[in-house]
Amino acid sequence: MNKIAAALVLSLAVALAAVPDKPQRTLTVTGTAEVSVSPDICYISFGVETIHKKSAREGYRINAELMNALSVAVKATGIAPKDIQTSSFSVTPQYHYEDDGHRRVFDGYRVYQSLDVNVRDLDKASAVLDAGMDAGATQVNNVTFAVENPKKYTADARVEAVKAAQAKAQTMADLTGVKLGKPISISESEPGGSGRYYAQANVSFDRAAGGEDTPSLQPGEFKLTRTVYITYEIE
Repeated sequence: MNKIAAALVLSLAVALAAVPDKPQRTLTVTGTAEVSVSPDICYISFGVETIHKKSAREGYRINAELMNALSVAVKATGIAPKDIQTSSFSVTPQYHYEDDGHRRVFDGYRVYQSLDVNVRDLDKASAVLDAGMDAGATQVNNVTFAVENPKKYTADARVEAVKAAQAKAQTMADLTGVKLGKPISISESEPGGSGRYYAQANVSFDRAAGGEDTPSLQPGEFKLTRTVYITYEIE
């Protein structure tokens, strides 16, 4: 082959390689599914506050006695020790101001501890709340119902979301006269936050027949959602 012929062959090969591929036609759809889930755990946080006029140590001793009584009362409702935890502790001097804010007066020492309780049997939530208050808790910081492990529930929502996306894609392909090919990309939106699902309890104090204030806890339910995005080839 002479040099001219070789050059022509090379030029033709380069030209063929430079021809762009036929654009790929695609169809992108979303599918969303929702499942309703009842809470399976209740988080209750109690607070115990004491103030001693003279001694931080004595204030701590009194506070510790109340905390111990609170812990014993909560355990008596059937709560396991692993589900009871001290979450905060502080000892701080307290003051107020007199003479239009120019003179600071010492009031004593404030001792504060909080006890977090995980209630896994939701039927016991009201009993735990009663026991804590009766044992000397000075505060109920929060009562929160939650889904502790949402992944076991969102798996069902994911399956339904994929089915919804597939059905939508097939319908659109049929209506537009194209043939649906294989999926070339699949993605999913993940919920933000810590991974747990929370809802503040509806806590009301109603007058019971016996004349006592009894808390009414209403857990409600959660809506867990999954959305998937699928891109298909079309012919």
